Formats: sequence, structure tokens, C-alpha cells
Amino acid sequence: MMVVSELLKDLIIPFLALLVGKMSDDDLANNDRMSDNTPSDGVIHTCPMYARIRWLLVESRGGPIRSKILLLLRERPTNINRIAKELNMDYKTIKHHLELLEKNGLVQRLGLKYGDVYFINDNAYKHWDELYVLVKESLKLDSNSR
Repeated sequence: MMVVSELLKDLIIPFLALLVGKMSDDDLANNDRMSDNTPSDGVIHTCPMYARIRWLLVESRGGPIRSKILLLLRERPTNINRIAKELNMDYKTIKHHLELLEKNGLVQRLGLKYGDVYFINDNAYKHWDELYVLVKESLKLDSNSR
């Protein structure tokens, strides 16, 4: 159990902070010193961005949908209508989830009208391997609940 908390402290939390732009490279280099003062049982609570992204993709009801959207956007940037058709879902539902992903810095939109193209944010794209861990967890939980 201690290994998991150390992994959270040293790898996942700094990654997610970088992902959303809340931690600079200098802060990341100093992370070892900062994490020594953090109790191991409060690691998740010390990084609100980690908690937010985890909730967004894993712990909320819409997490699996948002994870599927991220997977589609990883393949190619596309618009809401095409995503809705691919996932066999309502346009407004997909629009809602894309707005949440955009608000939390995981996707970006090109344009301001109907048919706008959405794509994965540069920071999210750079750290896709780490983000993919949460996406897989979300999809696994979704398949287990059915």
C-alpha cells in the first residue's frame, strides 16, 4: 500500500498538475522535497487538480462517456456531430461532456460555431500515457457495472 501512495506523490500528482498548467518544471524538480511534508493518507486531497481529473474521468457517472470521447479525439480531431454518431448518443449529451472536458483543460475547440472541431489539448496530448491510465480505469469500471 505504501508503494501506491509513493507513486501518487511522485508521479501521478505532479503529472496532473503539469497537465492543467498548475505546476512549473521547477516545481516538478522540487517535488521530492515538497512530498516529504505531505502525509501519505492525504495525498489525493493535497492536489485538487488530481481529484478533479479523477472525478471527471473515473468517479462521476459521465466519466466513461468522457473517456470514450478522449479516445475518439486521440484518433483524430472531430466535431460534436461526428462524435455523437460514433458513440450513438445525443448531440446535446456529447456537447455537455465536451464542454466539461474543455473547461478542465483536456480538450480545445477550434472555432465558435456549429461544426467546430475539438481536439486534445497539447498538455493532455504530451502526457497521454498517464492520462490513459485513468481512461482505462474508467472504461473498466463501466464494463464491470453492466
